[in-house]
Amino acid sequence: MNIWIFNHYAVGPNSSGITRHYDLAKELVKLGHNVRIFASSFNHQKRKEEQLYPSKTKVIKKEYEGVVFYWIKTPPYYKNDFKRVLNMIAYSIIAYNFAVKKTNEKPDYVIGSLMHPLAAIIGLKVAEKYNAKFIFEERDLWPQSLIDLGKVSAKNPLVFLLDKLESYLYKKADKIILLFKDAIQYVKSKGVEESKILYLPNGVDIRRYGPVRANLPKEIDERLEHLKGKFVAIYTGAHGLANNLDIILDSARLLKDNHNIHFLLVGNGPEKKRLLNIKEKFRLENVTFIDSVPKEYIPSILEKADVGLLPLKNSPVFKWGISPNKLYDYMAASLPIILLCNINEPTIINSESGIIIKENFAKNLSEELVRLSNQKDLVNKLGSNGRSYLEKFHTWSILAKKFDKELR
Repeated sequence: MNIWIFNHYAVGPNSSGITRHYDLAKELVKLGHNVRIFASSFNHQKRKEEQLYPSKTKVIKKEYEGVVFYWIKTPPYYKNDFKRVLNMIAYSIIAYNFAVKKTNEKPDYVIGSLMHPLAAIIGLKVAEKYNAKFIFEERDLWPQSLIDLGKVSAKNPLVFLLDKLESYLYKKADKIILLFKDAIQYVKSKGVEESKILYLPNGVDIRRYGPVRANLPKEIDERLEHLKGKFVAIYTGAHGLANNLDIILDSARLLKDNHNIHFLLVGNGPEKKRLLNIKEKFRLENVTFIDSVPKEYIPSILEKADVGLLPLKNSPVFKWGISPNKLYDYMAASLPIILLCNINEPTIINSESGIIIKENFAKNLSEELVRLSNQKDLVNKLGSNGRSYLEKFHTWSILAKKFDKELR
């Protein structure tokens, strides 16, 4: 079957960002499907253009391990301002026009991924144009996430419009993909039959964590040389408000005189500059920041760590569940997980792969790191539990077979 995916922020190999659709697509290709991904080549995390376009060309086609990407040229932006809105509009117009006029192909299924609403809408319109099945992937519960994270008021007119759009996409979709299991109840509360919903969380391309791994560039290896012999607590991912990374720096302040424990933060985001200023202000020599790296390098970086950190802002939105890529990356790397948020996360609980801290985050995190640094057997046991659980439920090979069964 021919499967088209519209995800503005999808990334391919040798890039940093969310590889969910590329990793899923690779496995679907192995199962006999043809997969096309329509994505912007302006990397959202790096705020950088990643493709070279011939003059006046707006779309280029590239293939990676059988997965075809149609890279869409969009204008750059560096903040969450009107330029980012223009970027979204440009992606939507160019991707739609190219899909319906220039591909010389016809999809059987079209996935519209709600990283922003326009990508989901053009997915629906392309499906209607070709009389294909439409799959709505709701990555965040818009507009509920915006309300619960305190970004907009429940009385904001934007919320009313997004709520109507969400209901419209639910109604039009042949299937609805959710990344959070408890979110099934949220969608059902909107009048949707459960048979229409598919729970498809994030996962890991387990091959990246095999014996042969991508070697780190020399400059990164040298920057991490000082970590040898230390007990390293790592965070990988976005540096934004929802990630609550102040907890890590507050814990680093408490452990400033403990020369055995070190914090490593990998990634970029709007909060990074402020966090770097805090590090400098309090002279936190036990904290190292490095920029985002291609997904292929993550296993080699995680190999240098002893425990994976997952801080989140306390918010009602997380009651529906979480499915961050870093959680499964930590498990694949056999790292114990420390979740810092007032939620009961079923993956960590069921796999017995980590610790959930619900209050007094900095103090309790500091105490747990000291305890774990002195209990190597416990660290190994928690890490081994996570890896075993991941191999049973969260590899992309397993998830692709589940998705394939739904399609057939």
